[in-house]
Amino acid sequence: MLFLGLLLLVVSAAAAVLLIAYNQGGAEQTVTMFGRDWTSVTMVEAFVAGLVVAAVFLLGLWMIMSASRRARENRARYREARREAREAARERDQLAKQLRNEEDRREPDTETMVTPPVGTRGAPAAGAERTADVPPPPRHAASAGQQPVITNIKPGDSPTR
Repeated sequence: MLFLGLLLLVVSAAAAVLLIAYNQGGAEQTVTMFGRDWTSVTMVEAFVAGLVVAAVFLLGLWMIMSASRRARENRARYREARREAREAARERDQLAKQLRNEEDRREPDTETMVTPPVGTRGAPAAGAERTADVPPPPRHAASAGQQPVITNIKPGDSPTR
């Protein structure tokens, strides 16, 4: 749109300059440009032609201003997007730093686990330590041959309902 506006601006300005330069006055004017007689026009026709050239000039000017306004808005939008991206990156870095700090704080606690006291179900022998690699047996696991206890059923309710 900028290019088309500039083109219209240049063409209308050139037409106005040529029409003014070759004007010889009088009631009827013969338009002669580049060694040729183009047409004969009256004063009213010349005035209307001047209005058309001015309208084309203003159209070109409006197109240039519109393109520059749109470019300015796009730059503002890109500037805002870059600002938001910087803020998001800053927040991401802060959260990553917090996560690293929490992991560093928790790391000594998770290296080894002390076994539960003797006598609990599924516990290893007394004095043995379990490493973090071996997960403890689930608390809800029933011992061999025993059905698990369903605790979310109220008395009087059927488990199949």
